[in-house]
Amino acid sequence: MNKLIFSIIFAIFTTWISIPNKIYAHGFGERYDLPIPLEYFLIGGSLTIILSFVILILFTNNSININHNQSRSILSPNNMNTIVIMILTNILKIISVFLFLLTIISGFIGSNNPIENFSAPFIWIIWWVGFGILTPIIGDFWKALNPIKIIYIFLVNNVFKDPEMINKGKYPYPKSLDSWPLIISFLFFAWFENIGNGSNPFNLAILITIYSCASFVMMYLYGAKTWLERGDVFSVYYHIMGSFGIFKLTQNKYLRTTNIQIRFPVVGLTELKTPSILFVVFHIILLGTISFDGLSETKFWSDIELLFIPVLGKATTETIGIIVIPSIFYILLWLVCKIVAMITLEKSTEEILTSFVFSLTPIAIAYHIAHYLSYILITGQLIIPVLSDPFGYGWDLISTKNYSLNIGIINAKNAWYSSVIIIVLGHIFSVIVSHINAIKIFSTNKLAIKSQIPFLILMIFYTALSLWIIAQPIINH
Repeated sequence: MNKLIFSIIFAIFTTWISIPNKIYAHGFGERYDLPIPLEYFLIGGSLTIILSFVILILFTNNSININHNQSRSILSPNNMNTIVIMILTNILKIISVFLFLLTIISGFIGSNNPIENFSAPFIWIIWWVGFGILTPIIGDFWKALNPIKIIYIFLVNNVFKDPEMINKGKYPYPKSLDSWPLIISFLFFAWFENIGNGSNPFNLAILITIYSCASFVMMYLYGAKTWLERGDVFSVYYHIMGSFGIFKLTQNKYLRTTNIQIRFPVVGLTELKTPSILFVVFHIILLGTISFDGLSETKFWSDIELLFIPVLGKATTETIGIIVIPSIFYILLWLVCKIVAMITLEKSTEEILTSFVFSLTPIAIAYHIAHYLSYILITGQLIIPVLSDPFGYGWDLISTKNYSLNIGIINAKNAWYSSVIIIVLGHIFSVIVSHINAIKIFSTNKLAIKSQIPFLILMIFYTALSLWIIAQPIINH
């Protein structure tokens, strides 16, 4: 484990001495001078990934020694702090439900100005971006804090008085559905966020209401546990992202939290079940749409729009982009898996595809954090004034109504440095997860190492792409 930590530190150091010359900081649009050109930095970032991979091979021999049994429980019947943690959890659940209801109510009856209404800043900045950054760090606590889930369990236990409804639905989950609910739901969500009028509070309230009602129906039909694990897009999304985090939350069949463990980061990703091909498609859509979100704000995409918008229109052009970008990502991954299958001659392309897809999760996490770093720190402050006036009625409940954004909380240079380190770290963790998975499925260490070379090339490509997007000035919103 010490050697593994050394490899990560070494990779960070290699990245640090490769900082670029003239770049544009994504999100700021300002230019400043640094020691060497951007292209050299991209080379340095790629070399960092290669060196980390070599170090992993040299130091790990047959496996990476991450002992899953070394996780330490902080919540269990035998722990003295259990009561305190349970009380805190219940308080957070109440807050979660309150914020959920406030979001819907403010959307329906509050101001239509997104900046003056609680719903838009809370959903897009605090929940989607903020919680999306926090979850990979701490773990899948959405499992305990999902307000729709909390309300449903409360109704089942106190109104219907049939706890078995949580575990068993009216019907078994159809095999034909597979991961289609996840794919369709997330594509629509991505479209609503990037193309639809997602900032409009009233639209948000309608969407959340429809989603909530649909969730209640699906939990009733197929059982809450089954639907949340297989069909509910945000539960699955946060579970994947949270698997990277340092805390592991365990629930019983009645969805009561029974244990919270501290673990080494990455471990959770290696414990996830081998998914179906359709789930792989869903995961690639996650990665692709996050990249598209950043790409759509660059001059590169603006030039594409100038070609196609006169013919297709803006909405159609961007809709095609949301579909095409993830498709390219999937094709690249499939080609890499095909090459690995040809090199190793032990596993089929499909087996490799499903076994290694979670190796890409740290990439998605790193880019999400890097892309939204300055956004959450600066724009996230919009939540402060609306806490005093959630409906936009002119209230000042907690004396924050006149709060002004502190745009100097982070500058372009620091944002760039931080984003670079985050992206490179994410790709290093991807290499680690990929290596662990390779050891699991291939018969010899030699084959495992051989299988990693095509994946390493793919990860270098993702690294360069992520860094390039982050380096671009924002010209579209």
